Amino acid sequence: MKNIQGIVPPSDRGEEYCDAATKTHITDDAAAYYDYCIANVLLFQVHTYIADSILHQDPHATNYWGNKEVGNFLKKIMTPGASVDWREHLQNCIHSDLSAKPMVAYFAPLMTWLKQQNAGRKYTLPEKAPY
Repeated sequence: MKNIQGIVPPSDRGEEYCDAATKTHITDDAAAYYDYCIANVLLFQVHTYIADSILHQDPHATNYWGNKEVGNFLKKIMTPGASVDWREHLQNCIHSDLSAKPMVAYFAPLMTWLKQQNAGRKYTLPEKAPY
């Protein structure tokens, strides 16, 4: 952990400590992590739809503030809750199935920059895991 995250435990940790079990999502509801991932994909998908189709603005510089059309759209997409199939509702509201393409497109400028910054860089994995 220290090598990767810069976090040092309060004392030496032996095998008698089961730190992983303190993350209750792992033991109680592993599906929550899938929910987080899907929510993140949906966030970019809905944001891109709003930016492109309602505001006609660049998704990187979009301002929803005070826009009643955006508010009405968000109300439309959120109001049914679990009363409808989310896949059909997504298709009806943004005319698309679940897709990570808007998220990939949003971060494309960052990816281009990172590729430039890391051009020619060599990285080798350590022989043994640092933890």
